[in-house]
Amino acid sequence: MSQLLRTVLQINIYVQPVYLSLSIITNSLNICILSSRTLRSSPCTHYFIANAIFNIIYTSLSCPINFARGFSIDWTINPIGCKMQMYFTFLSAFLANVMLVTASFDRYCSSSQLQRLSSQSKIRTARIIIIINTISISIYMIPMLLMYYFKESTGTCLQITNVLINIYVFSQVAFYYIAIPVSMIVFGILTISNTKKQIARVGANVTSGRGRRTENQLTRMLLLQVTVHLVLTIPFGVMYSMNAFNPSTKTTYMQAIRNLLLMCKGCDYFSSFFLYILSGSAYRKEFMRILPFIKPRNQTTFELTNLRIGTTQHNPIMTNISH
Repeated sequence: MSQLLRTVLQINIYVQPVYLSLSIITNSLNICILSSRTLRSSPCTHYFIANAIFNIIYTSLSCPINFARGFSIDWTINPIGCKMQMYFTFLSAFLANVMLVTASFDRYCSSSQLQRLSSQSKIRTARIIIIINTISISIYMIPMLLMYYFKESTGTCLQITNVLINIYVFSQVAFYYIAIPVSMIVFGILTISNTKKQIARVGANVTSGRGRRTENQLTRMLLLQVTVHLVLTIPFGVMYSMNAFNPSTKTTYMQAIRNLLLMCKGCDYFSSFFLYILSGSAYRKEFMRILPFIKPRNQTTFELTNLRIGTTQHNPIMTNISH
């Protein structure tokens, strides 16, 4: 083991517990806030909630494994763990990314002036799409249970190599690291274009109304999340593709670089909360509302009004002055 790889694994000991804690806390807050009455009326919110759930699942699986490897402990090095670890970590990460793609498509449909497309942006449709994607991708990932095996003589988890497996791995790379990022970029550009056309056609009226303002904020939240997601994940995707198709790149130095890029990718699973706070005023308002030490502004105003009325009714002098 090279000194660089040893240093990276040592850093993992401190980083992974932080990642796990941040992911569980921030994504739980996302689920709680996005489930509020103000935000859950949008189909896009349901994709955000699904993304948060799969983020929690992924980090709950990957972070403890990466943490243990810092102590040279790997409980996945056995015939069952070797297969299950690969399947469930890849599945949860895949589903989290697919939810961002479907959210991007929903924002495109919502901003479109074509009735056929805009009618697709419905809560019922979003729920059906989430269920269908979860089932179909779970089936698509089943070969991962078959393509890895545990080699007892070396105590390592290895991948079977043949033509069919190579084709399947290529399809994974094509979907996960090419089709998904390209789809996010395309739908993002189309959404921005549709929004500009709306503003050019009807002017400031496009932003009027509480529902429309919330929809616009959800669009901004998604565009910012997709941008950060691409920055954090594409470098690791390039490294993963190199290792998958060229085994000679699996050197200790490249393993160290891959682990560093994986740590950068790990930030993607908890950064959405901070991005939502930064870009969505409706999200910030709901976040402030659930904080136990901050009293909602409307409630405070209501209590002050009742206090003034009660004081006036019990104080004859104030009553006479008011008349």
